[in-house]
Amino acid sequence: MPKGGVALVVGGAGFLGRHIASQLLASRRYSSVRVFDIRPSGLEGVDERVGDLRSASDVEGAVRGVDVVIHVATATPTSENSLNKQLMDDVNVKGLQHVIDACRAEGVGRLVYTSSASVVFEGQDLVNADESLPYASRPMDYYTSTKITGERMALEANGPDLATCALRPSGIFGEGDTVMVPTLVRQARAGKMKYIIGSGTNKWDLTYVGNAAEALSPGSPVSGQAFFITNQEPVPFWEFTGDILEGLGYRRPHIRLPLGLILFVAMVFEYVIRPLLRPIKELTTDFTVFRVRIVTRQRAFSCAKARRLLGYTPATPLKEGVRRTVAYFEHLRADADGGGGDRKAR
Repeated sequence: MPKGGVALVVGGAGFLGRHIASQLLASRRYSSVRVFDIRPSGLEGVDERVGDLRSASDVEGAVRGVDVVIHVATATPTSENSLNKQLMDDVNVKGLQHVIDACRAEGVGRLVYTSSASVVFEGQDLVNADESLPYASRPMDYYTSTKITGERMALEANGPDLATCALRPSGIFGEGDTVMVPTLVRQARAGKMKYIIGSGTNKWDLTYVGNAAEALSPGSPVSGQAFFITNQEPVPFWEFTGDILEGLGYRRPHIRLPLGLILFVAMVFEYVIRPLLRPIKELTTDFTVFRVRIVTRQRAFSCAKARRLLGYTPATPLKEGVRRTVAYFEHLRADADGGGGDRKAR
């Protein structure tokens, strides 16, 4: 993409989107960086476009006049909306279709879609997993199902006039995170992060947000393909969470619980208790079968394809990413106002 074009970040007011927009501005690769989201990003130097991804006309207006689109917007499963399938369909599937249609109508040359490493995960251990793995036939939650659909849509849209690709980050964390670190802190303050489920040795590949943003900044001619994007430093999941929590003044997870027991309890809660109580009250929780499985399995991916075809190399090491994350979330420390929970011993 020659310098002087216009780049659009769809979902640019969110966690990853803001980092991507900032990187694009800093690179000076484009004459203009446009951000489209349901709320303003607040970033200096961007062309703000506020609108609804569920509105085809809003999307077409945002896409008009741009050269490349980086699609980051997603309805992420939180404890509050994990059962809102309609929202996930409208944003993650129909919203993406609006973007694809607008790209074709407006003659956009390139679309980069943000997928997820979980599109190949259905509860199994993943060790050095690469892009030859098929999509999960039984996705672990509805959100992942919509990401599989979205990735397929994006790659199938690839053609002579619109080049597309999909990048699959794993466990994105960093400054501005609205899911992983806030959830860890919320659970720690409730006294629930003292536990290790299972052996505690399962390794995870994670993706520092700055590295994901760099990978998603389009520059490669490769199209029609998907790529795993991680820090390439698999680390025990409970060690990583312990480093974050300890850095914020909470105790590391240290009490081991048997996986079989916890999985059984999660199944009973999710498939028996929750449906029974639904006519009376919709229970929202972080305790799901999917989350139990995902935090107790190996999740390590090969980035050889991204390295070979995209020239991807993570610029920020995992340890530095953790340090920056802890520094950003100082306001969530155990000794901050509203803190508490299972504090680290002094």
